[in-house]
Amino acid sequence: MRYLFPLLFLFSLARADSGGPSLEDLLDTALINPPHNVDVSTASKFSQGVKNAPSAVRVISRDDIQLFGYRTLGEILRSMPGLFTSYDGQNTFLGARGVAIPGDYNTRVLILIDGIRLNNNVFDSAFVGNEFPLDVDLIDRVEYVPGPGSAIYGNNAFLGVVNVLTRGAASLRGAEASLEYGSFNTSKLRASMANRLDNGLEYLISASQFYRGGPSHPYYMDYAVPAPEFNGDPVTDGDLSRYLFTKISMDGLQLTGVFSSREKTNPVLFGSADSPVLSIKNGTSLNESQRSLISLSYDFELFSDWNMQARLSYHEEEYKGIFPVYYNSETMFVDKENAKGRWWDGELHALYNQLPGHKILLGVEGRVNAEQFWNNYTEGFNAGSPIEQSSSHYAFFAQDEYNFADGFIFIAGARYDHTEYGEYLNPRLGLIWNPLDKTNIKLLYGSAFRNPNFFEQTRNTAINYPEAKAEKITTLELVAEHYLTPSTKLNGSVYHYEMNDLIGQAATDYGLVYTNLEKVVSTGFETELEQRFEAGIQAKLAYSLQKTEIGNDIALFNSPRHMLNFKFLLPFADSRWKLATELRYISGREIFFGELPKQWLADIALNGDISKDCSVSLSVHNLADVSYEEATRYINFDRFSLKQDGRDIRLKINIRY
Repeated sequence: MRYLFPLLFLFSLARADSGGPSLEDLLDTALINPPHNVDVSTASKFSQGVKNAPSAVRVISRDDIQLFGYRTLGEILRSMPGLFTSYDGQNTFLGARGVAIPGDYNTRVLILIDGIRLNNNVFDSAFVGNEFPLDVDLIDRVEYVPGPGSAIYGNNAFLGVVNVLTRGAASLRGAEASLEYGSFNTSKLRASMANRLDNGLEYLISASQFYRGGPSHPYYMDYAVPAPEFNGDPVTDGDLSRYLFTKISMDGLQLTGVFSSREKTNPVLFGSADSPVLSIKNGTSLNESQRSLISLSYDFELFSDWNMQARLSYHEEEYKGIFPVYYNSETMFVDKENAKGRWWDGELHALYNQLPGHKILLGVEGRVNAEQFWNNYTEGFNAGSPIEQSSSHYAFFAQDEYNFADGFIFIAGARYDHTEYGEYLNPRLGLIWNPLDKTNIKLLYGSAFRNPNFFEQTRNTAINYPEAKAEKITTLELVAEHYLTPSTKLNGSVYHYEMNDLIGQAATDYGLVYTNLEKVVSTGFETELEQRFEAGIQAKLAYSLQKTEIGNDIALFNSPRHMLNFKFLLPFADSRWKLATELRYISGREIFFGELPKQWLADIALNGDISKDCSVSLSVHNLADVSYEEATRYINFDRFSLKQDGRDIRLKINIRY
């Protein structure tokens, strides 16, 4: 509680200076959140006012990303109510509304880039750290739609949908370059170019490289490092990531290309100091991943009544892992893991709004998995047969947004999915009431599913363990938003989730398997208070409370009950410079055979314009150099948390010409 008094003081101090600016003046100022009349497109696959969307939609803009010094998609998302992340030395994992089960590869949140589905066809994963295939500098805004989204998006839209919308030629006209350097021998280079030609053709192309040498001695597990492994050399936690993005559009036709590669070294020690078997990922091991995506979409009108969109996308993703395994700290074996996926996605949807009071959405979607491959073996031993398959599924969806009375909207929709694991029908119902322009109330019901992915099934099949069943969720949520004054916004939501057959890891004598858990019930509350002041001063306080239990009143692992986020933005020097601070609190939570203590973490960022075409920013993450740990995704070792990095300083220069 002692940390809340400075927050309240900042609110009161800034409020005392406020002279009640007009709404027009406030809308000229950058916002922590967009104004209440902003349009969003993720909740229903078409543009609609955020107050009419069937969800408690959250939006983070490009200005927010720059001002607060967010470096990854994960950092953007963890600033939103109900979301939190963890890093296991290799990947960044996303938890939503109390659910972040070890062994989950970010399978329960669907992630999109400009509406294009990213979750792959082997692990169903789409990570949010440096492994995310798009440079954060190219993000125009991020829309997060909490709650079940299977009525529109199908598989993976279990706990929510994240849509990353990219910048266009209007935002990045001309050329732009940026250079970053910071702690842990970190550097990043980016070069971008965009323009709109006289014939209407728009293009954007950008290339980036990120390098991180890592802490010199990152002993995540607090164990002594075996001498045969390193020969006295320091441990490394390196990361080399490259990104290429291109977007070309003209007359409703758009071609998008996303390409990325990553080489990751990882000094995480599995096992115990007394165990005869140690598995270490260090500078001699290598985790390689490549991702490529090409998508062609076309927006057009049919018979002047139907707004149509057609999209066809091709994806490839490949992963290779090499892990040294030591026996008695002397004999080394090499464990190898390989995975590859190739697939096609296609979609056609239409919006009809010529019927008075109605917006009718109809759509069809399909996927063809050309290749799904996974193999894991120890070098020098019988590798066994690689597991490979191809598959497909298709879906139909529909939704009607009916404005049946002044200030009242009723939304009804459903989607039918035919997959290799079964058939699913998921509905969505919503009643929205706008009694006043400044007040918005929503009552929402929905359901969703998640199929066991190819990796989860093949892991079980390899040791003749029964296959897991699909996960299912039903939800009920009440959302309210109210402008107390033109510059003060308060919103909140209360939700109840019932989840059946969640898939989690289990350790057996034959290794890890994936099995269905008992029923999980989650009840929670989220609220945000946002205040905007004169001179561009802004503050936002968000709080999340949830209780997620499995079986007989047992708390779900890695499920923080309390989370708090406070943001404060202070412009100075005629608003040419801005100081942004963020304070995050996450309560203690149980993990396997232990508990993670509560965390208080603070970040700060200073942004300013040196000239018309040159800006600079200095950001510090983990300002107080707090020592803390996060949960891992593994359960068959004696430690289930990893120590995180300390203070991380980064300087960034951005040049436009």
